[in-house]
Amino acid sequence: MRKLMILCCLFLASAVSAKAQEGRGFEVSGNYQYVRLNPGNGAPGANCQGGVGSFGAYLAPRIGVIGEFGACKVTGLPSGFTSHELSYLVGPRVYFPTHGRVFPFVQALFGGEQLSAGATGFGSASINAFAAAAGGGADVTLTRHVSLRAIQVDYLYTHFGGTGQNNLRIQSGLVWRFGR
Repeated sequence: MRKLMILCCLFLASAVSAKAQEGRGFEVSGNYQYVRLNPGNGAPGANCQGGVGSFGAYLAPRIGVIGEFGACKVTGLPSGFTSHELSYLVGPRVYFPTHGRVFPFVQALFGGEQLSAGATGFGSASINAFAAAAGGGADVTLTRHVSLRAIQVDYLYTHFGGTGQNNLRIQSGLVWRFGR
């Protein structure tokens, strides 16, 4: 996992330097996220709410490389139990050309996810696994540099404990753009 994180950081750094040569711009966003976790194997699903921060470097006017870090807390657990999910993903995003203020996009992100859980009196444990997200959304331009990420919906695949999990992720927030 550590090597994957180093590789992702190097990939983002090279994208930023390539972006600087082309002058296409970058974006930073902060979003609220809701994740519906589906553990599989007949276990009941859980709701997870939190936030996501992302950075995007645009290599062309509509094609960029996105790095994303998210965290959420599992809600609805019995008293004395706690669980958190952290995700770190990187990949391409493509915006579609439009003639208005709404800009739809699609993306495919790959990386990892950490799930931690604990119980009062028993301590806590965590596990890391592969994660991938594919989906899209729409940004609504508010000013030249600020947009509202009206909605972003992703299929979030994780692979914990030798079993794949099919999760749903929904986000909404603000996007700040520079040089675009």
